[in-house]
Amino acid sequence: MAERLLQLKQRGPVLFVDAGNAFFSVPKLSEGRKAFERSRAELIAEAYHQMGLRAYSPGVRDFSAGADFFWKVLKKSGAAAVSANLVGGGSGAKFESFLVVEEAGVRVVVTGLTSFHKTPVPVGIQWHEPKEAFRRVWRAIQAKSPNRVVVLSHLGAQEDTSLAKEFPGLWIIGSQSMDFFSEPKKQGDSFLFEVGIGGQRLGEVEVGSSGAGWSQAKLTELGEAYDTPNAVKKLLQEFKKRK
Repeated sequence: MAERLLQLKQRGPVLFVDAGNAFFSVPKLSEGRKAFERSRAELIAEAYHQMGLRAYSPGVRDFSAGADFFWKVLKKSGAAAVSANLVGGGSGAKFESFLVVEEAGVRVVVTGLTSFHKTPVPVGIQWHEPKEAFRRVWRAIQAKSPNRVVVLSHLGAQEDTSLAKEFPGLWIIGSQSMDFFSEPKKQGDSFLFEVGIGGQRLGEVEVGSSGAGWSQAKLTELGEAYDTPNAVKKLLQEFKKRK
């Protein structure tokens, strides 16, 4: 992923965002895996920092070591925590309802939505029904006059589709669904980008100079072609030596 992002940055400004899960491989940590999983999460956070992650909306597994540890690794990543339906924080950390990013004259508002489904809401985090919460922040988002509104969704494809039908002009980047779309799907005036899970692919959207649409949208499979020396690979090599 790091190598592909470097290639993209050579072509122009890049807005790198993620919708989780990223930090843990399982929703509940066994005693025997706690130390490894925490170290792995910190490694991922440092890698995100190296790659320039701008905004992050969490998935269910990101709270596997508790809310306090989530804030610790997110701070290490350097990314803003965005969510329209999560409230709470520790040590002064909190979710922003949305983040406004302006690059090359294009203004993008980035927000997020998370559903815990049957998983208990973590201690220290307040959860609100996603669509109702999004309705409450929609007017404030529109007041920013964005060229594009990006929703980092950990809801699932069905819920993403419902959201797209109600709110015009959204780009919904979904990561909770086990399915992924090779091309964006149109719903009304909105588009769905389901990129799958596990970091196997990088969803890429090339935005036109007007910000109104894209000139290219695709999934890039992160295979051996991108296994080249870079700062993130060095981190991985050092991590393997410590195991």
